[in-house]
Amino acid sequence: MGVTDDEYIAIGQQFGLFFRRAERLYQAAHLDAPGPSLERAAYGVLARIAGGGPQRLSTLASGLCVDPSTVSRQVAALEAAALVRRTQDPTDRRASLIEATATGMDVFVAHRNTWLGALKGLLADWTSAERREFARLFARLTEAMEKNSPAGAGMESE
Repeated sequence: MGVTDDEYIAIGQQFGLFFRRAERLYQAAHLDAPGPSLERAAYGVLARIAGGGPQRLSTLASGLCVDPSTVSRQVAALEAAALVRRTQDPTDRRASLIEATATGMDVFVAHRNTWLGALKGLLADWTSAERREFARLFARLTEAMEKNSPAGAGMESE
């Protein structure tokens, strides 16, 4: 290993810490969230639907980089909790769209506000410029990950 590998090793180590600590932060932040509790994956699906409007399962799976069977299970759980419902796709009557119910929107907003509160507390001592720069660099990282992943490689089962 050369000297230049040190920065990549440090970044790799930070990835591991980030994933573990982000999960812990999410869990802690949502312990007291109003409404039904949502696992991180379920919140991600609900957020995608609530923020992006009604979508097909295949669109959800692609946007979340998971296998369609994974999204199907998550949507079924959200349906059972009356947070989403299936409607007929007006462009293809054989297909259905998944949309948030009024309750689902309320739960999403409550959980989003809880999550935003946790992030605001976590980054309270960062300047606005630092937060913008971090958001820019983090987006650049995720775009590079997307660009460099083989087709279908992002389809993870959770």
